[in-house]
Amino acid sequence: MPPRVLFTESRVKQALQDMGQAVRHLFEGEQTFLIVGIQSGGMMVARHLREVTALAGFEHIPIGSVDTTLYRDDIHKLGPEKGLLPMEIPVSVEDAAILLVDDVIFTGRSARAAMDALFCLGRPRVIRLAVLVDRGHRELPIQPDIVGFEVSTDYGDEVVVSWNNQGGKVALTR
Repeated sequence: MPPRVLFTESRVKQALQDMGQAVRHLFEGEQTFLIVGIQSGGMMVARHLREVTALAGFEHIPIGSVDTTLYRDDIHKLGPEKGLLPMEIPVSVEDAAILLVDDVIFTGRSARAAMDALFCLGRPRVIRLAVLVDRGHRELPIQPDIVGFEVSTDYGDEVVVSWNNQGGKVALTR
């Protein structure tokens, strides 16, 4: 069965605008603020959030990326073809306020692995989680602070965010 588009580019753009406003309110007054995208899907959402938060008055926000591969609880199941993606954190995470960003949250395991990776670099003052799509079925007690869309799914479904020059769209495959 072909993927069913749940949200078009215009809906995703509006959700990102709304998320940007929520980011502005959550991090207002922070001295050290950093956006970190989880590789690879979270990086596109992180870039878009940085753009909309810049328009809302948060300029020059450092943006980084984190690869969760080495911190996953299922690393023993990954084959040798699973390569590492760049992990770039442009400023110290020590005592920083971090917005951790992903495209889709499912079980919560990727967010946990990303936090473990960040804690290896230092002790952030606070980490907040923003996701474009929350599809439920959490296996860990991890909940996002900012959500673009909540989608009801079956456990075996796949939710994919794809990007083109116009923006992103969200599709569901059953």
